[in-house]
Amino acid sequence: MATADQLLELIFSWIDQRELCAEQLRKLARELESLRKKCNGSECVGSSVSVVGAACLIGAGAATVFTGGAAAPFLAFLGGVYSGVGVTISVVTKITEHFLSSDTMEEAQKIEKKSNDIAEKIQKLFKQLKEERKEGSSFTDDELDRHVMTEILGAVARRSGLKQKIIDSMYERMDFFNAEPGYMRHNHSFHNPNVMVALAGILMFFTFEGSGKKYKLLFAEGAKQLIKQMSTTGLKTALKGGAMVVGGAVGMAFALPEAIDNWKDQIKNNHVTEASQSLRDTADEILKMTRTLKRQFDNIKEMFEELADVKRCIENSNRSSKEKETLIKFAIKYCKDEDVRQWLRENSESVAFFKLVDMFHFLEQELDKKKKKIDRKDIDIIFVAHGAIEESKIPASCLLPLSTIKDVLLYSPWNCTINAGVAYGVATGCIQPQHRRFSCRGKGCQIPDERHRPTSLPNRWNSMKAAGGRKIPNIIVVPLRIPKDGAWEGFKFLKGKYGEPEKNRIVIPFILPGEIGSSLRLPFFVITLALSLVLCFTSYEATVHLAACLSKISAQTKLSEDDLKAQYACTIDKTRMTYPENMLSAIDGDTNLYRALKAVFG
Repeated sequence: MATADQLLELIFSWIDQRELCAEQLRKLARELESLRKKCNGSECVGSSVSVVGAACLIGAGAATVFTGGAAAPFLAFLGGVYSGVGVTISVVTKITEHFLSSDTMEEAQKIEKKSNDIAEKIQKLFKQLKEERKEGSSFTDDELDRHVMTEILGAVARRSGLKQKIIDSMYERMDFFNAEPGYMRHNHSFHNPNVMVALAGILMFFTFEGSGKKYKLLFAEGAKQLIKQMSTTGLKTALKGGAMVVGGAVGMAFALPEAIDNWKDQIKNNHVTEASQSLRDTADEILKMTRTLKRQFDNIKEMFEELADVKRCIENSNRSSKEKETLIKFAIKYCKDEDVRQWLRENSESVAFFKLVDMFHFLEQELDKKKKKIDRKDIDIIFVAHGAIEESKIPASCLLPLSTIKDVLLYSPWNCTINAGVAYGVATGCIQPQHRRFSCRGKGCQIPDERHRPTSLPNRWNSMKAAGGRKIPNIIVVPLRIPKDGAWEGFKFLKGKYGEPEKNRIVIPFILPGEIGSSLRLPFFVITLALSLVLCFTSYEATVHLAACLSKISAQTKLSEDDLKAQYACTIDKTRMTYPENMLSAIDGDTNLYRALKAVFG
């Protein structure tokens, strides 16, 4: 069993022991009341003493919290929680003797010893996790903190049913387990940053001390949120002397022998009813504490269980209605753009969307087969389709629904078609902005070719990441017809003299089977959404290159040319962007690929 899995097992075991401790406290309270009734004629002596951290009476441990790390971690909270709470107890010697020598007290002490043993092991495993990372090379303090967190999250993921292969892929892509505060504020990943805060709070609770500068803020926030959660469940959080959360230490240190002595003195003062009530209250507070910890773990576990369910939905092409619903809800939950979410709500039964998921899942499998040949985790996907633009507008960010798609690049100006040479240049990565040529695509055009060139044409491609929230025309894509000569053999993994990176370019023709593809028209953002969902469970991040025409969908389509020019560039009607023939002839290329593109774009 991996170190992180052992650590997680011990943490859950420690929580179980705290709950057993609470049961013993309640039992001791009942026994104390019973003894009081039997001895209610005894003489009372009136003095009182304040017990610091009464919550820790039985379950705390013989060592102090922060000396040697052997004391039970919950003292860090409950010792502080009950600081300043005075409990006055008076009781006769006979009750004292019965109380201290009872089987229940003996059982509580056994539980306490086991708890302390577990707490010691937890501290040793924290150190062991860091030492494992240090072996073989040097790492910064922040990298060590991150290692501990990611390993424990991985252990939770395994307990939630997520396959190790998927966890490893998430590790490789890095963004899923990145807990740096700045990254969590600005990243739009599909995981919930609150999960990292919750885990940090749990680790602080168990006196894990972050040593890196970046992660100290995260651990402080985690401890703050955990105390807040405990407060909402009824735990008393006013700490004596205004104690602060620093490096896992909260409240006052406390030792069991002193507590026993204090309780023994108080019991002799014959306030047994108050003592038994204090025991019940303490048991309740311990249970509230353990429930809070469990709830924090449950929130993390639920996220991983959701991911495991979604991954099964992606892998199963024969999805049930419930599985389809699961996938759609997941997409709606994590997509940040309302236009995308609205499409999903209105098209939750879309056969085409799930066929796209199948297509990209097949791509994932092909990538896995070629994993050793792919030199980086950044891949370039060239999506080849028939395309057009509508009057309706969407934010450019719609095309980047999840962080697994780094950017989407468009190559022609708005209101412009492309020829096979341009598509081939996009696919191979050979085309550069200076290669663009423009001409009229209509027969008998009276407008000279030079007037088809936009007056202001940026010396770059149209990046949707750079465009951000700016409005662009809604791009509609239509599937390709399968050429009769079999030029399309499926995905094209390009290699050789095809630009950089050589091994990471995948050409995907938009081809769907049967009647589905014959009359289908989809917003391009649906394509990037399906792709990004599948990539969530891989180690890859993609830049998507669209090889498609961006002309008006019909002659009646009205476009705001000024807006389109401000966003990038716009051509007059019936304009085509081409690629110089002499550039094509200089490429020792893939003739099948070019033939296939020629059949599409002419």
